[in-house]
Amino acid sequence: MKVAGIIRRIDELGRIVIPKEIRKTLHIKNGENLEIYIENGNVVLKKYSELKSFKELSDTIAISLNQITKSNILISDMDNFISAEGSFKKKYLNKEISEDILKIINNRKSVVISNKSLNITKENKEKSNIIVNPIISNGDAVGSILIINKNENVEGYIESINLATNILAKHIES
Repeated sequence: MKVAGIIRRIDELGRIVIPKEIRKTLHIKNGENLEIYIENGNVVLKKYSELKSFKELSDTIAISLNQITKSNILISDMDNFISAEGSFKKKYLNKEISEDILKIINNRKSVVISNKSLNITKENKEKSNIIVNPIISNGDAVGSILIINKNENVEGYIESINLATNILAKHIES
């Protein structure tokens, strides 16, 4: 028999320990939720994203922010861009966020970048005017909204992005 993964024993309470290497790779922190389901006879553990359950709302917010700001809009959970609008939509939708974006989210403070480069994903960076606004729900960082515009200063859109992040946060909380 060929073993392709890590073996863990189930304890008397039905618990297993997910190895640290796997938790680190998937950015799973203590206290985070995992989705558990059966697929093709296998038990699947999947990192749960509260924001993904509000995909329709985040898509609507991305479209609305794009119409107001005429900028590229990206909405992420803690792993991937789940909604996008503008010319960057195909480039970034469903792509993994960069460590730089993750650090900004975890710092829980909005960041404005003026005509400097920022890694958006591991593979792509943009030299633009950018706002990254973390989404904080029930005290937890759950994602972010980015406004990216190559031509215009984005500071005038801070109130709009704050409103959008607050709407998403309130929907998650309720």
